[in-house]
Amino acid sequence: MSRSDASSKNWLILALLSVLLIVGLGYAIQHLRSVHAEATTTDGLGELRTRLLADPSSVSGNWLRTLNPLVKTVQGDVVWNSAQQQGVMRFIDLPKPKAGTFYQLWLYDARGSSSEPVSGGIVTQGAGDNELLALIESPQVVNEPYKFEFKLHLAPQTTDGKVLLMMQP
Repeated sequence: MSRSDASSKNWLILALLSVLLIVGLGYAIQHLRSVHAEATTTDGLGELRTRLLADPSSVSGNWLRTLNPLVKTVQGDVVWNSAQQQGVMRFIDLPKPKAGTFYQLWLYDARGSSSEPVSGGIVTQGAGDNELLALIESPQVVNEPYKFEFKLHLAPQTTDGKVLLMMQP
């Protein structure tokens, strides 16, 4: 093999590697854009929270902690609007639930057809030192909530979890 043949092969390999690098960068940029879109969705909850807090028909309040040591440093609040049937929970220092457990919000409605609470959503992540926003949506209409309970659950579809946080408007 002559020196010019080896040089040509090296240039061909370098060109192929450059093309692979460019294609790889293209995929990486596309992935970063989708991650940015997910972050924007979280920002949308911040905007929704701000709009709901500004609406005089919304109910809101800070979380009241129980004596459970799991939530001794948790802070945050709840805002709910019955006309829009949505709200936002905010947490700071919420620990990630252990494997096999999850958090669930329960809303109690003074004008509801049942004395049973209504699910407002499930939270499966923690916030650490950061702020965590979670959407409150109920499968049933909640007209006049008088209590919000944030519970730790072991099994789905039960209301008998451990109450960790509570808010009464």
